[in-house]
Amino acid sequence: MSTAPKHLDYGLLNSLGGHLFRHAFLRGQQVFAEVFAEEAITPLQFMTLELVSRNPGVTHKDVCAAMVSAPSVLTTTLKPLIKEGVLLRERKDGDARRIGYRLSPKGAVWFAKIRTRIDEAENRLFEGLDKTQRNSLLAALRHLTGRSGDILPPAD
Repeated sequence: MSTAPKHLDYGLLNSLGGHLFRHAFLRGQQVFAEVFAEEAITPLQFMTLELVSRNPGVTHKDVCAAMVSAPSVLTTTLKPLIKEGVLLRERKDGDARRIGYRLSPKGAVWFAKIRTRIDEAENRLFEGLDKTQRNSLLAALRHLTGRSGDILPPAD
């Protein structure tokens, strides 16, 4: 993690949530890239695969809504996964316009293998926080994003 120059006057920037969220987001992206450097996967692809693995047949529209993403962004994210045979597309209810996704057998094995490494990424991201701080931060983020109703196990 790079350290911000100490000699600069940041004014009110370091007290602004949006500014700090941006830096936290970038740190999360960097940590993910380090942990998954040997895999051809992006954070958006990981999120997509998690949603598809937990909801086989999930539609394009539902994945976009869950990820708060534009359909074109999801399409771009999915192309390499479909091309590599990790994800399968399927028509929903005979409607050619409604597409659902599921992991291929090959994709299920691959994702199960790499999914276990997300804990390493999370631990690196939250390095320096104790369990209480980490759980409090996650609870606050779930609240801010409207996901506080989700039941999640506490971080270890």
